[in-house]
Amino acid sequence: MDTSFITIALTRLGRKTVSRLKEQLYMDETIATGKLANNIESKAVGNALTITMDAYGGAIDEGIRAGKRPPNGRRIKEWLKVRGVQLKDYKTKRYIKHTESNYNKIAFLVSRSISSRGTLKKFQFKGSNFIDRAINNTLSEFDDTILEAFNKELTKEFDKIKTNG
Repeated sequence: MDTSFITIALTRLGRKTVSRLKEQLYMDETIATGKLANNIESKAVGNALTITMDAYGGAIDEGIRAGKRPPNGRRIKEWLKVRGVQLKDYKTKRYIKHTESNYNKIAFLVSRSISSRGTLKKFQFKGSNFIDRAINNTLSEFDDTILEAFNKELTKEFDKIKTNG
């Protein structure tokens, strides 16, 4: 296990960044199942910090521009169910039964709409930009923490040199 001051500082900053990413998702109300937020992880190895999440986090962050290929209908169907979206017939304006067939039809229509208009109307059909906003909130602490850890690491190395000759 790497116990350098820099790795310890990166681990702490990684946890803070993950926490802020999750907070940002909840503040933006872009959470349906919570799966994305639960799968955000950070790992510090040596002098590197890696933050990972499910691939569709990029679609939420950047959005899907109009004209791109339609998103996966299966995931949209899952989202419709989790969100408890009331299914409505476009022509009659009446609510329809929650059957697999109806969910498939609505998921196809939502997918086609995303393909032609883009995602996330509340963000002007662009992404929520939650990654940049969360990281920018952590960046101010990042410089000071890493600099402090680097100073401690240098001091530790100089002490080793002094004691060993």
